[in-house]
Amino acid sequence: MKTDRLFQILYLLLDKKRISAPELAETLEVSPRTIYRDIDTLSASGIPVYSVPGKNGGISLLPEYKFDKSFLSDREQNEILFALQSFQAANPNIHPLLAKLGNSFQKTGQSWIEVDFSRWGYRQFDSRTFHLMKQGILEKQLMEIEYCSSFGKHTTRRIKPARLIFKSKNWYLQAYCLYAEGFRVFKLNRIRSLTLLPEHFTDCFDSLPVIDTPAPEVPDMLCVKLRFFPDYAFRAYDEFSPEDMELQPDGSVIVSVMLPHDDWIYGYILGFGTGIEILEPFSVKQNMEKYLNKLQKHFKT
Repeated sequence: MKTDRLFQILYLLLDKKRISAPELAETLEVSPRTIYRDIDTLSASGIPVYSVPGKNGGISLLPEYKFDKSFLSDREQNEILFALQSFQAANPNIHPLLAKLGNSFQKTGQSWIEVDFSRWGYRQFDSRTFHLMKQGILEKQLMEIEYCSSFGKHTTRRIKPARLIFKSKNWYLQAYCLYAEGFRVFKLNRIRSLTLLPEHFTDCFDSLPVIDTPAPEVPDMLCVKLRFFPDYAFRAYDEFSPEDMELQPDGSVIVSVMLPHDDWIYGYILGFGTGIEILEPFSVKQNMEKYLNKLQKHFKT
């Protein structure tokens, strides 16, 4: 994101000749302090940027400066455009920058990829959520969220947002939770409501706890063999690794996979609907029948 911002600053200076730090900060939705740090970075990179104090002052480039794209190879130019295209999901404002860079690099059809992290049917809701979280993180603004834990417990929490993380198909918010008095990771899909509060905080989250901690050991795992019918084979490709799958002549897919040996396994298998059957072990087939009988009682009319 910082690289994207540096390019935006450079193009704004080339376009407007002189602009104040507060104007840049407002345009790029960051603090003036961040802008001054970015200017130092540009200057250290050899770009002749300077600031003039006073009422009519501001940040400028030396008049003779021209952006020289020749120091970037064709492949590097494509990599920059690809990276910025990937960021469009979280920041739609990048589109004008993409157009400018594409023209500067003399690239046509640079939008060959679109990355959209919003859920199907929830684009507007997710876009608003991303906007509020971005504001809370960059402006160091407290948030209040209503959250549903993996145990089904609903709580209201006041948090200091630190960063957004996309990991294994899902978005997460890492934040300091005032309720728990420590850093926590909240799955975005489980945040039922989010409100930005007027209070701001001064904490610096330069060093955050690593969230990629090993999963707890599962004491009892079971090898289960499942058959996905041809019309449901796509579900197997969505969920399992190729080495776990065996394509059959009729188009069905047999999957052999290790799964936790507890009641979770039956709800998991049922999630695939009627396009699946249990081949092995026989004990799982027997227990599934008992599980379905219990389930039927809950929905019996």
